[in-house]
Amino acid sequence: MNLLEDFDDEDLKAPEALKEMLVSEIELIREAMTIVNMFVGEPMKASLMYLQEFEPKKTTTNE
Repeated sequence: MNLLEDFDDEDLKAPEALKEMLVSEIELIREAMTIVNMFVGEPMKASLMYLQEFEPKKTTTNE
């Protein structure tokens, strides 16, 4: 006996209101991450690149 035979396709679908709520939450999280990336991500990348300029250069010659 297959367990999926007992379920109808309509029973497996989420209500439209639930779908809208989920999409709304995903959009809210995406927008929040964009704002966080603007204020934290880009300055962090720039500061790491700036700090790399001060690292001593590695040479491949034997000394």
